[in-house]
Amino acid sequence: MKFRFALLVGLLLAASIQADLVDDSSSSTTTELPTTPPATSTATPPETSPPTSTATAPADGTTATPVTTDTPPTDASTASPGSTVSPGSTASPGTGTTVPPVTGGSDATTVPVTVGGSTVSSGPTTTGPLPNVTYSLVQFGLPVCVDATCTYEIQAPTNNQAVLATDQSLVSDERSQFAGLQVQADEKDSRVKQANDDAAAKIATLQKLMDSIQSQLDSIKSNIVVIQNQQNDASATMSLVENFITDIGKSQDNCLYQRCLKPTTPAPPTTTPTPAPTTTPSPCLTFDCPDATADQPKCTLDNSNKPFCNYCPGNMDGYTRCQTVACTSGTLFHVDSSGNGTWYSAGYNPTSPGNSTVPANANCVYNLKGKFQTDNTMSLACLTSTKVTLTFSSSDGGYSQIVNSGTSLRSLNSLLGKIPDGTITLTSTASDQSFCVIPLIQVPSSAMLDEIPEKKNGFFSWLMGY
Repeated sequence: MKFRFALLVGLLLAASIQADLVDDSSSSTTTELPTTPPATSTATPPETSPPTSTATAPADGTTATPVTTDTPPTDASTASPGSTVSPGSTASPGTGTTVPPVTGGSDATTVPVTVGGSTVSSGPTTTGPLPNVTYSLVQFGLPVCVDATCTYEIQAPTNNQAVLATDQSLVSDERSQFAGLQVQADEKDSRVKQANDDAAAKIATLQKLMDSIQSQLDSIKSNIVVIQNQQNDASATMSLVENFITDIGKSQDNCLYQRCLKPTTPAPPTTTPTPAPTTTPSPCLTFDCPDATADQPKCTLDNSNKPFCNYCPGNMDGYTRCQTVACTSGTLFHVDSSGNGTWYSAGYNPTSPGNSTVPANANCVYNLKGKFQTDNTMSLACLTSTKVTLTFSSSDGGYSQIVNSGTSLRSLNSLLGKIPDGTITLTSTASDQSFCVIPLIQVPSSAMLDEIPEKKNGFFSWLMGY
């Protein structure tokens, strides 16, 4: 029974191997076992099996017939573990071991078995070479027969521990590298997500800013339309006023013209001349001065017996024969017979205006008599450096305004109209090589249209200079 069981196991393993390999190679050598049982004989197991034969022992005690094989197996021999077959190599057919037929009583069957003679597939030809494959085959050792019982040994394949350890080390390294790459990928993905969130937040902020700007722009456009409408209304009102003034000027004998538009000559300022000493010749005899009014001498001596010109155009200094600009705490501004005069900043050089220099720590006050206007020849260049300050004040000191180098002609005329009999004050913190020039034209008080009531419309008031 042991013999039959061992033989059956061997046949089943051989048949399994043949079923896997017979489809891959059609050139494998197959030996059919005879269907007739051999003659009855008594098999005596030899102590040492010949290397060229394999003994087959029937279960019923018949004599086993040795079958010659191509490759002599060795008792308990095994294929070298770890042997390899190069991808695409083909094993030579017919070099395997053919198992002899086995008879089992009257029901003997032929079992063709081929071992080790298959062709190894080379795999797809369109891809790269496959890695080397480590394999080993099942090996049968020579039977050991005692009486009617034969024992067969099977050498099963085992793993090559060295190769397995190497592969496991490689797998472990690759797993470790994969884990590191996964961590790096997660970090980069996190940074990309953070950058994307930041960009989205900035875009949202910019969008809100754009919406706010658009809203303000729409409001500005709406205000521009309102201002344009007010300008149109003011222009229409100005046309009516100009036409009205023109109509008044056409008839100079009417009351409105005589009261509002007729030019008047201001009375000359009253001064008390200092009588010249009788003991010595008067210094005014050699002191050249411009012509004064008919009721006033050209030159006068002050309390210190110093000569000065009674009439210097504009704000020139009478003590210097009207050659330099005066700078005192109350210099009277003079106009000619036509009511014209020119105001100069302190330090103005009439012979070389480019060399004019406003002195440091100046504090000059000039008194105006009447109402004045200016023209487009004015220059406020001395105010550019901000070292010089120019202030226009009313006579009672209740109103004052500082002008700058960018003050327009319209604004300055409006300011002059608010300070009849006012003052112009020039101060400086340091010397500055520059000068200012303001031509002043005296106008009748009635010509300033004082009778026009104050307008409540802010824009119209600004336009009209109220």
